[in-house]
Amino acid sequence: MSDTDRDEGGKYTVTVSDEEILAAIDHARTPVVTAVDLEAVLPIGRGAVRERLLDLLDQGRVVRKKVGSRAVVWWRTDHGEYDAPDGEASKEDPVFDLPTFASGASDVSATVDEYVADSIAGESDPER
Repeated sequence: MSDTDRDEGGKYTVTVSDEEILAAIDHARTPVVTAVDLEAVLPIGRGAVRERLLDLLDQGRVVRKKVGSRAVVWWRTDHGEYDAPDGEASKEDPVFDLPTFASGASDVSATVDEYVADSIAGESDPER
């Protein structure tokens, strides 16, 4: 952004509307997006994308889920499918019932495809 994108107080002005961010989420090729995904298609940086997503989270228009030590995915809530309180994934969504695959004693990385396929089919077994 250039200095012309700043207001009199020196703060950057909004150059992308909420609707443009939501449209970018809707047009993504995946069911969830990251700030990096949105940064690639919007004329604002990753930090600004994150701040805007947090604003949309506060408005109840998107939901987020932490999927790794630093990775967060986002999706829209106004479609009615994943409306969950407090920005958390629905407890009834089998994809989010799976273990986190954090490093540990067992090697689940070899069977990730099996976990995902079972989850999509509604046959997730978190004890496995």
